Formats: sequence, C-alpha cells, structure tokens
Amino acid sequence: MIFGSPSFDLQIVLILLAIALVISMASAIFARRKFITLIMVFSILANSVILLGVFNGSQIFRFYNILWLSYFSFFIWPIINIIFIVYYAKTNFINNQKRK
Repeated sequence: MIFGSPSFDLQIVLILLAIALVISMASAIFARRKFITLIMVFSILANSVILLGVFNGSQIFRFYNILWLSYFSFFIWPIINIIFIVYYAKTNFINNQKRK
C-alpha cells in the first residue's frame, strides 16, 4: 500500500481484514439477522481494504500474481455490495411492515 515491500503490504492487508472480521462479528451480535449482517458488513469492509490497496498502487497484486483481485474488487465487488444493501434494506422494510 504505502510501503514499497509487497510482503509488508500483505501483512497490513491481512491485519486490516482481521479487524474487518472482528468489526463485522461485533455488528452481528447486535443485529437480528446475524448471518446476513455478518456477511454484508465484512464484504463492505473487506472491499474497502482491497480498494485501499488498489488506489494506493500497491505492488501486492502483481508480485503475488493476483491482479484479477484488483479488477474484481474495483468492478464486481461494489455491485455485489450494493445488491447486499438493497436486499437487506428491502427485507428489513418488509419485516417492519409485517410487525405493524
């Protein structure tokens, strides 16, 4: 990411992904639908971590031969996250209407 060494960049990415997993687990504790909340929050945070590496010009993708991950996280993953958010909001709205 910011540093020149791809191995150090990989360590930073893995630490940030671990933090994203902890945050998503913490948010799932307080949610009603635990599994979908866990998946959605982790997906959004993990995409943010990978995009941080893409936007900073990290050499991690070329060094480890995972250039496809940078394209996937830039073009496809945000669409998947938008679908997650729309589905979550839609089902949350339907569940709130059923309770009334």
